[in-house]
Amino acid sequence: MSISSYRSRAGSVLVIAAMLVLSACGQKEAAKTMPAAATPEAAMSAEVPVTTASEEARALFMEGRALLDDLHFIDAHAKFVAAVEADPDFAMAHVMVANTSLTAEEFFDHVGKASAAAANASEGEQLYVQAQVAAAENDQAKQGETLKKLVSAYPKDVRTHMTLGNFLNGQQDFAGAAEHFMHATQIDPEYAPAQNSLGYAYRSLEDLDQAQAAFERYVELLPNESNPHDSLAELLMEVGNYEESIKHYQMALDIDPHFASSYVGISKNYSLMGEPEKSQEAASQMMAAARNFAERQNAQFLSATSYLFAGDTDAAMEVGNTMAAEAEAAGNLAAAGGIHEYMGDAMLNADDAAKAEEHYSAALAHRQNADINDAAKAQAKRIHLFKMAIAAMVAEDAEAAAERTAKYTAAAEANGTAFERRRIHELAGYMAMINDDMAAGMEHLAQASQLNPHVLYWSAVAQDALGDKDKAMELATRAANRNTLSQNLPFVRADALELLAKLNEA
Repeated sequence: MSISSYRSRAGSVLVIAAMLVLSACGQKEAAKTMPAAATPEAAMSAEVPVTTASEEARALFMEGRALLDDLHFIDAHAKFVAAVEADPDFAMAHVMVANTSLTAEEFFDHVGKASAAAANASEGEQLYVQAQVAAAENDQAKQGETLKKLVSAYPKDVRTHMTLGNFLNGQQDFAGAAEHFMHATQIDPEYAPAQNSLGYAYRSLEDLDQAQAAFERYVELLPNESNPHDSLAELLMEVGNYEESIKHYQMALDIDPHFASSYVGISKNYSLMGEPEKSQEAASQMMAAARNFAERQNAQFLSATSYLFAGDTDAAMEVGNTMAAEAEAAGNLAAAGGIHEYMGDAMLNADDAAKAEEHYSAALAHRQNADINDAAKAQAKRIHLFKMAIAAMVAEDAEAAAERTAKYTAAAEANGTAFERRRIHELAGYMAMINDDMAAGMEHLAQASQLNPHVLYWSAVAQDALGDKDKAMELATRAANRNTLSQNLPFVRADALELLAKLNEA
């Protein structure tokens, strides 16, 4: 499991671009730190200091960081919360509470507290906080610039390279991310988390042999931790080695029965193998192991996606209604908004554009009423425009589709993230294909997210129409079998497999 996959699930469907996790080697809990009275210049070529007036808070922070190295998010979060209770002015502890939070509300609350406490922190910690604030405000240009300053100031700190690598990974600059993860492994060859991140970067670069080597090294460094087995299992699932993947996921659960992502992987493997009953059984086991609201929601979400893989939209919507009601009852409006968005996606997949639009409007309303910042609410409006444009295309309302696409394009060009700007090309590609301009459609889709199974599938359709059978088969294969944890895969896989079958017969 990667840090980024955790954030996408644990945020319960609200996208937060704050990938500033301070990775530290699990075997090095007693990392070098600096007392508050020391000068930051003394460590400029080594590690970013940890500034707190409380030794109790420092110890709790270091324990939390060691837990987070091995992706024990719940336990790490508790340590970081205890650290800010021991020292409410501990800026970096607030950063880490935010990064391990399970609700959008808690995330934004602690980003604000980190900013307020930053003045008394070291220069390196202030850069971390500035990058975190920029991320919360969707100012990715400032976030990236700040993280580059951080690496320049502390070039021998593995965590600075990991943080910048995570940022570049989120920008889909996988080569740049791999470079920084490799730097981290060179600084400390025993630094296990860097092998994990390096494996995911290589996987995104389609270098599956290098990815497997990195994950196997990760397992070698931490054989008694769950996440190395989980990460290797995910790669095995991507290459279609489902039985071996399940074996490693089960090894992860044998080590830690609460390692939630491994239940997800087992369920997805069984869905890909066409065994829906076993897929649902894994979702039920995940629910039984759940320790809090977020983990229960994630288990229910897994059940819903399992139903979608099996083609049972009604059952998936029933689970979605239960999730939304529970989120509303818990006062988690951001999560409820995300659930309605996914239910809208399910309705689009069932060709019910009108019902989809109802859920997209509910998603927007919930997010506007959630306790999140103005930048997140503005992003929610852009998400709504994007989804409504797709809904118009499904409804074959060409005028509405063109109008909504134009509105989204203007909004995303003005204030959107890199991810949202790629969505401009996604919409443009679909519009071109609707107008039978497959060449223009392919050109735009090639600039959209290549991690989105929808984009890969429709790219395959365009290449097939253009007569490039080999390229169509490559893209359809990727659409059906890669990005196996994508929440969009259940909507695409059957069509992608059908297209592959047709191409093989031709």
